[in-house]
Amino acid sequence: MKRNQKISFSMIKSLNSLKIAFLFLLLLIPCFKLNAQAGKDNFDKLCATCHTITSKNLVGPGLAGVADKQSEEWLIKWIQNSQEFIASGDEDAIKISKEYNDVPMPAFPQLSEQEIKDIITYIAENGVADAGASSASAGGSAGTSGEDGGESLFGEYGFWFFLTIAVMGYILFRIRRKTKLALNHMGYNEENPHKVPNYLFLFVVYVGIAGLLSWFIVRLLEQDYGMINQLSFIALPYLSFGVFLIGSIYRYKNMGFKVSSLSTEFLEGNKLFWGSQAFHWSILILFFGHLIAFLFPASILAWNGSPVRLLILEFSAFAFGLTALFGVVLLIKRRLSTKTLKVVANKMDMVVYTVLLTQIISGLGVAFFVRWGSSWFSSVLSPYLASVFSFNPDIAAVSEMPWLIQLHIISAFVIIGIIPFTRFVHFLVAPIDYLWRRYQLVIWNWNPKRIRTSYRWNFGKKPRNH
Repeated sequence: MKRNQKISFSMIKSLNSLKIAFLFLLLLIPCFKLNAQAGKDNFDKLCATCHTITSKNLVGPGLAGVADKQSEEWLIKWIQNSQEFIASGDEDAIKISKEYNDVPMPAFPQLSEQEIKDIITYIAENGVADAGASSASAGGSAGTSGEDGGESLFGEYGFWFFLTIAVMGYILFRIRRKTKLALNHMGYNEENPHKVPNYLFLFVVYVGIAGLLSWFIVRLLEQDYGMINQLSFIALPYLSFGVFLIGSIYRYKNMGFKVSSLSTEFLEGNKLFWGSQAFHWSILILFFGHLIAFLFPASILAWNGSPVRLLILEFSAFAFGLTALFGVVLLIKRRLSTKTLKVVANKMDMVVYTVLLTQIISGLGVAFFVRWGSSWFSSVLSPYLASVFSFNPDIAAVSEMPWLIQLHIISAFVIIGIIPFTRFVHFLVAPIDYLWRRYQLVIWNWNPKRIRTSYRWNFGKKPRNH
C-alpha cells in the first residue's frame, strides 16, 4: 500500500512539474515588437481616439488624403490650436467645426512643427481612402497580418502554436485534477481537507494569465487577425448576455440560497467599510454615467461642446475611476490578509478581482492616455451597442478604436458573462425595496419601571417545554 501511495504522490509531483514547465514555456513566448514609423506614436496617443487614417469618420473626420485637401501650414495651425484657428475666421476651419457639431478638438501646443509634420507624413504614407481596405486600424499598424513576415505578429504559424500550447495546458490540468480525485477516492491522499489554499499565489497567477491574454488579444486586434473583431465584438456580446441570462435563472431556481454576496461583514468590518464604500459608490456613478451616455449621446456631445464642461466631466470620471481602484485594492488586501476570510474564500473570488482590476485599469488607461472618453463613447460605442441590442451588429467603428478602448469593451463583456458563477450575482437580489418600504414599528410591551424594580427572574408567562 505504501509503495503504491509513494508512486501516486510521485505521479502528482510529476504533473505539478509539467504544469510549472508549461507556465514557464508560456512566459518564454517572445513579444514581437512592430516597427515604429515616424509620427505613429504621437498619432496613436493623441489622435486615434477621434480619427482614423482611413476615410471612416469617428468623432472627427477620417484623415485619409488630408494632406491633399489642406496645406501643411493650415494643418499645423489646426492641430496646434483648432479653437484659436476657428476664432481667427478661417472659412475651412469654421466649416469643419460646424460639420461635426462644434465638438471641440483639443489643442496640442506641446507638439513642435516637426512632430506635426511627422504625423502628417505617417497619415499620408499609411492612410487609404477605402476603410475596408487593408490598412491598419487607428492605433494599429498598416498592412494586414501575414503580408510582411518581418512585421507579422507571430509569423505564419504563431497563432496556432499559441493555441496548441493553451490546449496542452488545459489537457494537463484535467489529467492532474482527475488523478488527484482518483487518489482521494482510493484514500491515498493524506492532505489536510481543511487546508486553506494559497490565495495570494493564485491571485498572482490569475493576474499574470490575464496580462498574457490581454497582450495576446491586443496583438491580434492590432493585426486584425482572422475573425478576431467579429469574435470580440459580435460573438462575445451575445455569448455573454446568453450565459448571464440562462446562468442567472438556473442559479436562482436551483441554488437560490447562494444568490448573494456571501457577506463577511461579521468576520471583519473596518477594512470592508472603507473598501466597499469607495468601490461601490464609484462603480455605481460610473455605471450610470455610461448609461446616460448610451441613452442620450446627443446631449453628451452638446455638453462637451464647451471645453470647460468637457474637462469637468473627464476629470470627474477619472477621479471616480481612481476611487474605484482604491476600493478594490483595499478589498483584495482584506481578502488576502485576513485569516478568517481566507477560510470562506474561493478561487472564483480571485477571478472576480482579476477581471475587475483589468476593467478598472483599462478604463483609467482610456481616460489618461486616449482621453475624451465621453465623446468617443457617445459617437462610437452608443451606436455600436444599439446595433447589438437590435440584433444587427455594426462593428466598423469600434474595430477602428485604439486597443485600450477595445480591451475595456471586451473585459466589460467578460464581467457580464461570469456574473452567474461569482459573487457578482448578488446585485440581482439587491434590497432596493428598502428605499420605499415603511419603517418597522417595534413595540416594547414590558413596563421599563417594573423591569428595573422587579426581583423576579422571569417576566410574563413561562414557556411550556414540549
